[in-house]
Amino acid sequence: MNLEKMYEMQKELDARIIKEKGLEGVDLLPNTVLALQVEIAELANEWRGFKHWSNDQEPRFNVLEIGGTDCSEEKLVNRVLEEYVDCLHFFLSIARQLDLPEEDLYVWEETAEDDTVILFSELLHNVGLILADRLFVNPITDVPSFRRDHFKAALFIFYALGEQRLGFTFEQIAEAYVAKNAINHKRQSTGY
Repeated sequence: MNLEKMYEMQKELDARIIKEKGLEGVDLLPNTVLALQVEIAELANEWRGFKHWSNDQEPRFNVLEIGGTDCSEEKLVNRVLEEYVDCLHFFLSIARQLDLPEEDLYVWEETAEDDTVILFSELLHNVGLILADRLFVNPITDVPSFRRDHFKAALFIFYALGEQRLGFTFEQIAEAYVAKNAINHKRQSTGY
Protein backbone atom coordinates (compact mmCIF):
# COMPACT_ATOMS: atom_id res chain seq x y z
CA MET A 1 0.00 0.00 0.00
CA ASN A 2 1.25 3.48 -0.82
CA LEU A 3 -0.08 7.01 -0.69
CA GLU A 4 -1.05 7.01 -4.36
CA LYS A 5 -3.23 3.93 -3.85
CA MET A 6 -4.94 5.54 -0.84
CA TYR A 7 -5.54 8.69 -2.93
CA GLU A 8 -7.19 6.56 -5.63
CA MET A 9 -9.28 4.76 -3.01
CA GLN A 10 -10.45 8.13 -1.67
CA LYS A 11 -11.32 9.35 -5.16
CA GLU A 12 -13.46 6.22 -5.65
CA LEU A 13 -15.23 6.71 -2.31
CA ASP A 14 -15.83 10.41 -3.00
CA ALA A 15 -17.17 9.67 -6.49
CA ARG A 16 -19.55 7.10 -5.04
CA ILE A 17 -20.82 9.49 -2.38
CA ILE A 18 -21.24 12.34 -4.89
CA LYS A 19 -23.17 10.11 -7.29
CA GLU A 20 -25.36 8.36 -4.72
CA LYS A 21 -26.16 11.57 -2.83
CA GLY A 22 -26.81 13.60 -6.00
CA LEU A 23 -24.03 16.10 -5.29
CA GLU A 24 -22.65 16.51 -8.82
CA GLY A 25 -21.53 20.10 -9.37
CA VAL A 26 -21.82 21.05 -5.68
CA ASP A 27 -18.85 22.81 -4.06
CA LEU A 28 -18.14 20.46 -1.16
CA LEU A 29 -14.84 22.05 -0.11
CA PRO A 30 -16.30 24.12 2.78
CA ASN A 31 -18.05 21.03 4.20
CA THR A 32 -14.93 18.91 3.81
CA VAL A 33 -12.68 21.49 5.46
CA LEU A 34 -15.07 21.75 8.41
CA ALA A 35 -15.29 17.95 8.59
CA LEU A 36 -11.48 17.78 8.73
CA GLN A 37 -11.39 20.37 11.51
CA VAL A 38 -13.95 18.34 13.49
CA GLU A 39 -11.90 15.17 13.02
CA ILE A 40 -8.72 16.98 14.13
CA ALA A 41 -10.57 18.03 17.29
CA GLU A 42 -11.72 14.43 17.84
CA LEU A 43 -8.10 13.29 17.36
CA ALA A 44 -6.93 15.80 19.97
CA ASN A 45 -9.67 14.62 22.31
CA GLU A 46 -8.49 10.99 22.05
CA TRP A 47 -4.85 12.10 22.49
CA ARG A 48 -5.86 13.92 25.72
CA GLY A 49 -2.45 15.56 26.31
CA PHE A 50 -3.88 19.08 26.44
CA LYS A 51 -6.30 18.29 29.29
CA HIS A 52 -4.34 19.91 32.12
CA TRP A 53 -7.47 19.85 34.30
CA SER A 54 -7.72 16.05 34.14
CA ASN A 55 -5.77 13.35 35.93
CA ASP A 56 -6.41 11.14 32.89
CA GLN A 57 -4.15 12.48 30.16
CA GLU A 58 -3.20 9.14 28.64
CA PRO A 59 -3.80 8.77 24.91
CA ARG A 60 -6.44 6.24 23.91
CA PHE A 61 -4.01 3.93 22.09
CA ASN A 62 -5.40 0.68 23.47
CA VAL A 63 -8.99 0.83 24.63
CA LEU A 64 -10.92 -2.33 25.41
CA GLU A 65 -14.23 -2.31 23.58
CA ILE A 66 -17.00 -4.80 24.15
CA GLY A 67 -19.39 -5.50 21.33
CA GLY A 68 -21.31 -8.06 19.36
CA THR A 69 -24.97 -8.83 19.67
CA ASP A 70 -24.48 -10.48 23.05
CA CYS A 71 -21.69 -8.17 24.25
CA SER A 72 -19.29 -11.10 24.37
CA GLU A 73 -16.76 -9.77 21.84
CA GLU A 74 -13.80 -7.91 23.28
CA LYS A 75 -11.07 -6.18 21.32
CA LEU A 76 -8.41 -3.55 21.85
CA VAL A 77 -8.99 -0.45 19.76
CA ASN A 78 -6.51 2.32 19.01
CA ARG A 79 -8.88 5.28 19.03
CA VAL A 80 -6.09 7.77 18.37
CA LEU A 81 -5.16 5.92 15.18
CA GLU A 82 -8.81 5.64 14.17
CA GLU A 83 -9.26 9.41 14.45
CA TYR A 84 -5.95 10.04 12.68
CA VAL A 85 -7.11 7.94 9.73
CA ASP A 86 -10.47 9.74 9.67
CA CYS A 87 -8.46 12.95 9.23
CA LEU A 88 -6.45 11.34 6.44
CA HIS A 89 -9.67 10.53 4.55
CA PHE A 90 -10.64 14.21 4.60
CA PHE A 91 -7.13 15.39 3.70
CA LEU A 92 -7.21 13.14 0.62
CA SER A 93 -10.71 14.32 -0.23
CA ILE A 94 -9.60 17.95 -0.05
CA ALA A 95 -6.60 17.14 -2.24
CA ARG A 96 -9.01 15.69 -4.81
CA GLN A 97 -11.24 18.76 -4.63
CA LEU A 98 -8.22 21.02 -5.15
CA ASP A 99 -7.14 18.83 -8.11
CA LEU A 100 -3.76 18.25 -6.54
CA PRO A 101 -1.44 15.81 -8.27
CA GLU A 102 -0.27 12.82 -6.27
CA GLU A 103 3.21 14.29 -5.85
CA ASP A 104 1.70 17.16 -3.84
CA LEU A 105 0.71 14.62 -1.19
CA TYR A 106 4.36 14.28 -0.26
CA VAL A 107 5.85 17.04 1.84
CA TRP A 108 9.30 17.95 3.03
CA GLU A 109 10.90 15.87 5.73
CA GLU A 110 11.77 18.01 8.71
CA THR A 111 11.26 17.82 12.40
CA ALA A 112 8.22 19.78 13.43
CA GLU A 113 7.49 21.83 16.53
CA ASP A 114 8.27 19.92 19.73
CA ASP A 115 5.03 20.87 21.46
CA THR A 116 2.16 18.61 20.41
CA VAL A 117 -0.45 21.13 21.58
CA ILE A 118 1.10 23.78 19.32
CA LEU A 119 1.09 21.29 16.42
CA PHE A 120 -2.64 20.70 16.86
CA SER A 121 -3.30 24.46 16.93
CA GLU A 122 -1.14 25.09 13.85
CA LEU A 123 -2.86 22.23 12.07
CA LEU A 124 -6.32 23.65 12.71
CA HIS A 125 -5.14 27.12 11.72
CA ASN A 126 -3.68 25.99 8.37
CA VAL A 127 -6.71 23.85 7.54
CA GLY A 128 -8.94 26.87 8.15
CA LEU A 129 -6.79 28.99 5.84
CA ILE A 130 -7.58 26.66 2.93
CA LEU A 131 -10.85 28.60 2.69
CA ALA A 132 -9.52 32.03 3.73
CA ASP A 133 -9.62 33.36 0.18
CA ARG A 134 -13.41 33.27 0.41
CA LEU A 135 -13.24 35.95 3.09
CA PHE A 136 -10.72 38.19 1.34
CA VAL A 137 -11.45 38.23 -2.37
CA ASN A 138 -8.64 39.62 -4.49
CA PRO A 139 -8.97 39.01 -8.24
CA ILE A 140 -5.20 39.30 -8.66
CA THR A 141 -4.38 36.63 -6.06
CA ASP A 142 -3.60 33.16 -7.35
CA VAL A 143 -6.30 31.46 -5.28
CA PRO A 144 -5.44 27.86 -6.23
CA SER A 145 -1.82 28.44 -5.19
CA PHE A 146 -2.94 30.06 -1.92
CA ARG A 147 -5.14 27.05 -1.08
CA ARG A 148 -2.48 24.55 -2.08
CA ASP A 149 0.15 26.27 0.08
CA HIS A 150 -2.03 26.09 3.18
CA PHE A 151 -3.10 22.56 2.36
CA LYS A 152 0.52 21.44 2.04
CA ALA A 153 1.50 23.22 5.28
CA ALA A 154 -1.37 21.49 7.09
CA LEU A 155 -0.42 18.14 5.56
CA PHE A 156 3.18 18.52 6.72
CA ILE A 157 2.00 19.23 10.26
CA PHE A 158 -0.44 16.31 10.08
CA TYR A 159 2.28 13.88 8.98
CA ALA A 160 4.66 15.18 11.67
CA LEU A 161 1.95 14.80 14.27
CA GLY A 162 1.29 11.19 13.28
CA GLU A 163 4.86 10.03 12.91
CA GLN A 164 6.85 12.21 15.33
CA ARG A 165 4.36 12.81 18.14
CA LEU A 166 1.88 9.94 18.04
CA GLY A 167 4.41 7.35 16.90
CA PHE A 168 2.51 5.83 14.00
CA THR A 169 4.34 4.05 11.21
CA PHE A 170 3.23 4.44 7.61
CA GLU A 171 2.29 0.76 7.62
CA GLN A 172 -0.04 1.23 10.62
CA ILE A 173 -1.64 4.26 8.99
CA ALA A 174 -2.08 2.51 5.63
CA GLU A 175 -3.59 -0.61 7.22
CA ALA A 176 -6.02 1.46 9.29
CA TYR A 177 -6.90 3.60 6.24
CA VAL A 178 -7.78 0.55 4.15
CA ALA A 179 -9.92 -0.87 6.97
CA LYS A 180 -11.76 2.43 7.49
CA ASN A 181 -12.25 2.91 3.76
CA ALA A 182 -14.01 -0.47 3.64
CA ILE A 183 -16.21 0.59 6.57
CA ASN A 184 -17.05 3.85 4.78
CA HIS A 185 -18.10 1.94 1.65
CA LYS A 186 -20.21 -0.41 3.76
CA ARG A 187 -21.86 2.59 5.43
CA GLN A 188 -22.81 3.95 2.01
CA SER A 189 -24.33 0.58 1.12
CA THR A 190 -26.45 0.56 4.26
CA GLY A 191 -27.93 4.05 3.97
CA TYR A 192 -25.50 5.99 6.19
